[in-house]
Amino acid sequence: MPHAPHSPAARTLCRALIAAGLLLPLGAMASPAGDALRRLLGDDWVTRDTSLEDLGIREPVVLSNSDARQEFYLPVPRGVAIADATLDFDARYIKGEPGRASMVLWVDGVPQTAQRIADGEGSATRKLNVEQRVRDTGFVRLAVDWQSEIAQRQCESNRATANALMVSPRTRLSYRYDASAIGSLDEAWSTLPGKPVLMVAGAKLDQQAFDSAWRMGVAMERSGKRVAVRAFPAVGDEIDTRGLQAPNGLGQVQAFAALAGKDKHKLANAAEIGALLVMGAPAVSGDVVIADAALRARYNEALDALRAQLAQDGDAAEAFQAWRQRRMPLAGQDLPSKEIRLAPLGRQAVIAVAADAGAQGAGAFDTAWRRILVTRQAQVKTAEPPQASGEDGMRLTALGGSSASFDVVARGDWNATFALAAVSADGSMPDELVMDLAAAPGASATRPVASVFWNGILLAAKQMDADGHPERLTARVPGYALGLTNAVRVTFQRQPVSVDCNEIPQGYPVNVLPTSYVKPGRAQPDGTFVGLLPLLAGSPQLLIPDGYLADAPASLQRVIGIATASGLSATRAALSLTPAGQAAKPGGPFVAMEVAVDGAKPMVKVTDRKQLTVDGKSAPWLDVSGLDNLSTAEVVRAGGQDGLLWHTLGQRPVMPQAPFVLNRSNIAIIGAAGPLAWIDSANPAAGQPPGAGASAFFEWRNYLSWSVPALSVGLLVLLLILIAALRVTRRKNKDSK
Repeated sequence: MPHAPHSPAARTLCRALIAAGLLLPLGAMASPAGDALRRLLGDDWVTRDTSLEDLGIREPVVLSNSDARQEFYLPVPRGVAIADATLDFDARYIKGEPGRASMVLWVDGVPQTAQRIADGEGSATRKLNVEQRVRDTGFVRLAVDWQSEIAQRQCESNRATANALMVSPRTRLSYRYDASAIGSLDEAWSTLPGKPVLMVAGAKLDQQAFDSAWRMGVAMERSGKRVAVRAFPAVGDEIDTRGLQAPNGLGQVQAFAALAGKDKHKLANAAEIGALLVMGAPAVSGDVVIADAALRARYNEALDALRAQLAQDGDAAEAFQAWRQRRMPLAGQDLPSKEIRLAPLGRQAVIAVAADAGAQGAGAFDTAWRRILVTRQAQVKTAEPPQASGEDGMRLTALGGSSASFDVVARGDWNATFALAAVSADGSMPDELVMDLAAAPGASATRPVASVFWNGILLAAKQMDADGHPERLTARVPGYALGLTNAVRVTFQRQPVSVDCNEIPQGYPVNVLPTSYVKPGRAQPDGTFVGLLPLLAGSPQLLIPDGYLADAPASLQRVIGIATASGLSATRAALSLTPAGQAAKPGGPFVAMEVAVDGAKPMVKVTDRKQLTVDGKSAPWLDVSGLDNLSTAEVVRAGGQDGLLWHTLGQRPVMPQAPFVLNRSNIAIIGAAGPLAWIDSANPAAGQPPGAGASAFFEWRNYLSWSVPALSVGLLVLLLILIAALRVTRRKNKDSK
């Protein structure tokens, strides 16, 4: 009988043979589909691009002064390195004056390219590489310097010229980032694209999911985004599959093969939806997801069907299960109540909101609280934007205004931007603006001028003493100046001095002091949209037909648009469904969309979405049919409550392409470009925007228009009384004699 080898070499050889025998089955089990799924499991990179148009710049930015500079801040993930970043600068120039002209482009404070401009016109398009690094500010800063040497002497004014550079809104930043590096809800919110997708479970939603969806949509809109609502696709839906390619190794799987090489595809089974999830297709992707039980069921249905197609390939089935556990946690279990969570969805990181956490999520992502969301998940019981209270008002420094001084040579601007909800509470609204200013003396004997604007409307101005001491400037805030987002600007202007052009004009400091504040006043509903703003920022009602739930994506798009335009609170409003054929009975300030309101007597009537009638006091002002793609909004009063009534006109309801605010008159007719007509039924002339000379003092001139005649009559009556008294006195004196 042979003996087993006992030498070390023999034992090593045996072990090698045994290991090879064990690895041989594993190698035989590996499959192309399994390898492809494992590669997808390790791929976290997301491609994104942002244009100036996404940031709200829809017209070319024109630089025409002899020395002009413009900066653009393009958002990127804060604290996360970006890769393969390129900036496509799109611009054209016109040079009509003699002399040298040049353009310099800067990225993050570093000059990248310079160009001498030739006479005539041409393209100034450039492609710039952006450094791969972390940006803690959350922005890539693009600066454009445009210089035309037309001045004969150094002290000549920086005037507009016939040389101009037009920066196109198509200027675009493209980059990639590692989605796994996004570590908090705050960072995830800052990475939202200019046109984020709000994903819901399907075309039909329950009331709770619908309620959360519109609130999160409004929160994104008020952050400067343009939200698109998308329903998770179902079998039978036709989807856009342009650009989709099956990963190498998965092309032989039936679900993946059916989707490849087409522009559009009608989904034949749930496994194809699962394949879309694996590929990260836009049709199944979202940036914010309402993670209710219905969406979880749809995820599981699609993934289970795809797993069934992979069942014959053991390696692929195992790799798919690993991918599913890591990349689709939202399919594993429901979110706890009131929770918002940063979760992977395929290769993407999404903000998942529990079905009952819409109001809390909208409040938590408000500017005041968002920066504290430094974790990947949070349970939010209550989140309300901080609001002004009492009669002392709110300091502008608490609203984002800087208290630092700055130097002004000829002109300098100080700005503060804040939401209306931040300065209105319990039915109050901004009533008075108190600005404490200070300015140092300058070289010129001409004193500097300070002008105060609210949303571009001049409220007050004064020539300052400029002795370094505080000076107060107080202005009333008219209702027509208010908006959902409000910008206060203080412009300082000095007269630069350079005797015989022998000196370079120097700047001298000015300061908006931290004691400046906005003082609230009690809102008085006056039957206009402006009068409704503070009421709808309180605790209003949203009244919609129950049929909206059956066509959720389109209905949500309309609700989000009107809620944003009217100033409806996304955290305090209560959603109420009205059955078909019944009238709603509001219990507070309200926004009613396509429902009849008990007790309301609207001037605007829309019949069967076909006929538009606007009633006057004695006769109809308008009676027309055949219109389409329009809607109407009107301020009404019903049951002792003030509210807004909205109706759509035409069989294809459309929402404006750009956001807008209902901030004047009491009737608006709205089209794809925004409000097309404003009507004030009490004062038709007030429906027009303030024109030249119709500044913040417009209302005072209205008062003077009737007060001057009244004062004249009063003086005449007083004069007659004095004459009569004088005659009586003389008569008495004669009688006494």
